[in-house]
Amino acid sequence: MKNTTLTATLLLIALILSTTTAAQDYTRWGLPDGAKLRLGKGALTGEIAYSPDGSLLAVGSAIGVWLYDARTSKELALLTIGYPESIRTLCFSPDGQTLAGGVNGSIRLWNVDTGKLQKILTGHTRSINSVCFSPDGQTLASGGWDNSIRLWDVDTGELQKILTGHTESINSVCFSPDGRTLASGSSDKTIHLWNVTTAKHRNTLAGHTDAVWRVSFSPDGRTLASGSRDRTIQLWDVDTGEHRQTLLGVWNACFSPDGNTLASGSSDKTIRLWDVNTGKLKNTLTGHTHNIYSVRFSPDGNTLASGSRDKTIRLWDVNTGKLKNTLTGHTSSVRIVGFGPDGQTLASRGDNNTIRFWNVKTATLQKTVAEHISFVESVCFSPDGNTLASGGEDNSIRLWNANTGELQRTLIGHTAGITSVDFSPDGQTLASASNDATIRLWDANTGELQNILTGHTEGVTSVDFSPDGQTLASASWENTNTIRLWDVDTGKLRNTLTLIGHTAVSSVCFSPDGQTLASGRTALREGGSSTILLWDVNTRTLRNTLTLQDDGVDSMCFSPDGQTLASLSASEGFGTIILWDVTTGTPRNTLIGHTEGSVWSVCFSPDGNTLASGSWNATVPLWDVTTGELQRTLTGHTAGVTSVDFSPDGNTLASGSYDGTVLLWDLASPASEKNR
Repeated sequence: MKNTTLTATLLLIALILSTTTAAQDYTRWGLPDGAKLRLGKGALTGEIAYSPDGSLLAVGSAIGVWLYDARTSKELALLTIGYPESIRTLCFSPDGQTLAGGVNGSIRLWNVDTGKLQKILTGHTRSINSVCFSPDGQTLASGGWDNSIRLWDVDTGELQKILTGHTESINSVCFSPDGRTLASGSSDKTIHLWNVTTAKHRNTLAGHTDAVWRVSFSPDGRTLASGSRDRTIQLWDVDTGEHRQTLLGVWNACFSPDGNTLASGSSDKTIRLWDVNTGKLKNTLTGHTHNIYSVRFSPDGNTLASGSRDKTIRLWDVNTGKLKNTLTGHTSSVRIVGFGPDGQTLASRGDNNTIRFWNVKTATLQKTVAEHISFVESVCFSPDGNTLASGGEDNSIRLWNANTGELQRTLIGHTAGITSVDFSPDGQTLASASNDATIRLWDANTGELQNILTGHTEGVTSVDFSPDGQTLASASWENTNTIRLWDVDTGKLRNTLTLIGHTAVSSVCFSPDGQTLASGRTALREGGSSTILLWDVNTRTLRNTLTLQDDGVDSMCFSPDGQTLASLSASEGFGTIILWDVTTGTPRNTLIGHTEGSVWSVCFSPDGNTLASGSWNATVPLWDVTTGELQRTLTGHTAGVTSVDFSPDGNTLASGSYDGTVLLWDLASPASEKNR
């Protein structure tokens, strides 16, 4: 077996050096045409996996697979997907030279030494849930939502066999240690055993009362463990198919390296160690204060790691059952823990999209990888263009250096997802709106919290500073019929704008002169019309009502001269952008070109000649405001684009996406013209 520890690292670094002028600047790896930086590494969408020799950690994300040096925690490569997909499942070949990744409808095989894509295996008609190499590395098994299992020749990429019999999706596939048997777990509540050589069905194991999520063989291949949504682990005799044991209230389980012990993590906050041969309970480990999501043995079998909803990882002495250490630092549930093959390093994944590397011997944190961020809901440039703020589903706001892509600081305090971020005109204050029904004002330079604005009773959907920076407008999902205007200096409520029958307000926006406030609201009733309301800020009276025949106003933006208002909304699943004459309240133009899915965000360029829109289909169309024609479309995100914002000089466009990244597009360079 080839040792890839040194080879993979050196060749991957060589690959990076040959493809970018900034060898270690991962913000420029695998960029689409026209983009100059990527902020964030993509939402974590799948598994993490160590290479067999322990030199690499593969992390599945919405934009591809990141390879980290498991010892130094440094980024080595990004294996990109190339189009709107996300990694669901990962598996290294036994020799560590090939990495298989299951995406929505295909499987990709990468050469680990070079980072190059070797093959794309197609044939599944729906998403892939599980991939697994045979012990000799010659065959790859895959299972997915199309209810089938497929066996592939790894060298040629050809389909060998299709195994059918399950009536619902395949959630897990696993080869026995000798490679002769394949086990599959399905949402149809059964486990099937297959003869790999003949591709014939051997046995059906039934007993679970809900979907089977995971199957795994003991090291000697004689016992199969199956985990289910019914919160049980079932143990089966592989030769006879007989049921051996049922472990109740269990979320997950793991065999010890010698196969004699099974560890199970439970919803009752305990870990149980079972004798696999007798089925008897050997020990119960207590200490966690919430559900246990992941348990893993160290390679020597003497230590057990457990990850829990209580945000901690605990290390246990398997022989005595005593707690060795508690690892703290995660700020959300710990979903996955895994030892490196040398047993010296532990990797963990949290629900807040962080990966942490721990030194097992000293029980200390080595590194936190915080750039894997969740869905991005809002982006905003600072007035000087040097900082970009992003907020999203993980309850936090990130401030990025817009020139280098470096994460400057993370603002934490909200208890629910961030829906909107906005810099004050002087750039000193950042406002953030959240589904926790609060607005927070932050010092943009230090990251310190200045004030918390309370009064909304439901999630706050939008915030916008007035041009003089003294007032902040906010909208909410609440049905209290109000838009709120806040004094920025004191944090006190100044005024409310009220309209009888006003329902959830999705967006607010000040005109450039600060005299008008636009608010977009949803339909009053099913089949009714959505409206945009134009308010006189000084008198707090309604100036005009713009009516739309659609499902709601998702975003609005005034042109720099204040004469035009762009609004977007969804109608029958498609996006509509209307340019309104602010003076007359009549449509000037309707922009047609979003042929798939809703439009989520609009923004005028500083010169007012271009309108950018963010689309559900992962694209960013750029429109000529005068003619209404589509100029070009920026592609490269792997999920819907939720927010767009131009830099103050108009040379850069930021787009935030559900793929967990922000792309910065260079609109001034000749390379960006490729998308015209």
